[in-house]
Amino acid sequence: MNKEIERKFLVLNETFKKSAIKSAEIIQCYLSKDPKRTVRIRIKGENAYLTVKGISKNKGAERFEYETTIDKQDALQLTKLCLPGKIIKTRYYVPYKNHTFEVDIFEAENKGLILAEIELDSVNENFEKPDWLGKEVTGDKRYYNSYLSEHPFSEENKNEKINFSIAGVAEKMIDCFNKDVRRINHALKVFSYAQIIGKLENIPPETQKIIEISALLHDIGIKICEEKYGSVAGKYQEIESPPVAKQLLHKFTVPETELNRILFIIGNHHSYNKIDDIDFQILVEADFLVNFEEGNEPTSSIPSVKKKIFKTKTGIRFLETIFQ
Repeated sequence: MNKEIERKFLVLNETFKKSAIKSAEIIQCYLSKDPKRTVRIRIKGENAYLTVKGISKNKGAERFEYETTIDKQDALQLTKLCLPGKIIKTRYYVPYKNHTFEVDIFEAENKGLILAEIELDSVNENFEKPDWLGKEVTGDKRYYNSYLSEHPFSEENKNEKINFSIAGVAEKMIDCFNKDVRRINHALKVFSYAQIIGKLENIPPETQKIIEISALLHDIGIKICEEKYGSVAGKYQEIESPPVAKQLLHKFTVPETELNRILFIIGNHHSYNKIDDIDFQILVEADFLVNFEEGNEPTSSIPSVKKKIFKTKTGIRFLETIFQ
C-alpha cells in the first residue's frame, strides 16, 4: 500500500491557469466516508479509479492510499451505490519550481471553492509557494472532498461570511502578497492613514468600511502586472486589481453596492479625474502620503499635488505636518 503525503491550500485567484499544462474534469462520490477507510469512485475523463484511503496522520499531511483503475462503465454502476453527495470539479496541473500543484476549481454545490494540493516525498520537504497560493488547510476536515460531498462549501462557509472583519481582509491581503514585505507594509500604511483620516473627518461607518477595504486592497493586482506586463504602471494596476480583489472578498459578506464601490475605487485609484466622493478622495490622499514617504513620488511635486489633489482638512494637515 502506498503512502500519500500531501499538503492542501486555499487559492487566492485564478492566475494559476496561465501556467497550467493540462486540465481534466472530475466527478467523484463515496462508498464509504469513514475517516479510517474512505472508499472513493472517481471518473476523470474516459478513465475511472477506485481509491481506498486510511486515516490521516501528521496533522492531515500523511495517510495510506490504495488506488486502482477500473472500467468506466463499472464505475458508473458503482456510483449508483454511493452515499449521497457528489464532487464535481476541474483539476489543473500547474508546475512551479520543482513541484507540480494540482489545483481544483469546484462546481455545483461547492462552486466558489478553489483548492491546491502538492504531493511531497516527506512531511518536512521544503517547497516554494507561488503568489496565488493562500492559507494552508491541510488537516482541516472542512476541505476534505468526502466532507465537502456532504457539507458543501457554500453552506459550510455561511458562518464565516457572517464573521466579516477588516482584520480578515488584511489577513487575506497578506496571504496574497506572500512574503512581499515591502508591498504588505505599503498596504498597511495606506490603510492606517486612510483609517485615521476617515475617523478624524467623521466619516459614517458604512463609508469608513469602504475606505478601509479599498486601502488594504488598492494594489492587490500589482504582482500580476509585473508578470503579465513587466510593469507596475497605474493603468495596469487598474485593470488587474479589481478581479483579484473580488475573488479575495467573495467569502465575506460585503453587500453588492459596497463591493461595486470598492472595485470602482481600486480600479480607478490612479485616475484622479474620476474622484467622485469622500471615500475615493481619502484613499488617494492616504496613498500619496505613503508614496511620498517611500520615495515612490518625488517630494518636489508636493505643492502641486496639494493644490490639485488634496481636499480633506486632515489630509492637508498631515501633508503639511510631515513634509512641509
